Amino acid sequence: MSDHATMTPRRAATRARLLDAARDVIAERGAGGATVEGIAERAGFTRGAFYSNYASLDELIVDVIREVGETRLAEVRTAAAQFSSHRGAEELTIDSVIEGGVRDFVHLLQPPMHEVLLQAELRLYALRHEGARAGYVTAVRETMTGVYEILETLFESVHAQLRPAPEITMDILQGFFDQGSVMSYLELGRVDPDAQVTRLRRLVDVIVDRTAAPSGAPGQ
Repeated sequence: MSDHATMTPRRAATRARLLDAARDVIAERGAGGATVEGIAERAGFTRGAFYSNYASLDELIVDVIREVGETRLAEVRTAAAQFSSHRGAEELTIDSVIEGGVRDFVHLLQPPMHEVLLQAELRLYALRHEGARAGYVTAVRETMTGVYEILETLFESVHAQLRPAPEITMDILQGFFDQGSVMSYLELGRVDPDAQVTRLRRLVDVIVDRTAAPSGAPGQ
C-alpha cells in the first residue's frame, strides 16, 4: 500500500512521473510489455529510483489502477453536478431532468482509445499477476461504491430511485460503460455520442424507478 499521507513533495512528484510513464507504457505495449526498466526509462529515472519508490511492479500497477478509479469517480461527480444544475427551473419534470443528466453523463462513454486500452490491460495484468489482484478488486469496489452513492443521492433528490440492489446496479453500469466503449471502437473505430445517448437513455429506463415517493411520504 502506498504511503501517500506521509509522502514528501519530491517523492510525490517522482511517483507521479512513474505513474504517468506506467500508463503510457501499458497502453502502448500491453500488460506483458510493462517492465520496471521500461517504465523507469520512460519516466527519466534509473531502476534504482524506481525501487526507492515502489517495492515491485505489482505495487506500481495497483497505484495506477487506483488512480484510474479516482479519475472516473471525479468525472462522475462532475457529471452529477452538471445533472443537478438542470433542476434550476421549477418547471422541469423528472423526465426532463433525467434526460439532461443522460447527456451530461455521455462524456464518460467517450474515452480516447489509449484509455480504453489502458483499462483493458490493467484488468489483464491483475488476472495474470496474483500480487495485483487484491489491489485491483479493492480499487474497483471503492470506485463503484462511490459512483453508486453519488447516483443514489442524485436520483433521490428528484424522487426517483435505482431499482436493482447496489451490487447489481454497479455491475450493470460498469459493464455498460466499459463494454460500450470497447464495442464502439471495434465496430466504428470511434465513439458515436448520439448512439451512446440513446443506449444510456434506454438503460436509465430499466434501472431507474421514476415514480418513487419522496422520503417520508405516506406509505414509506
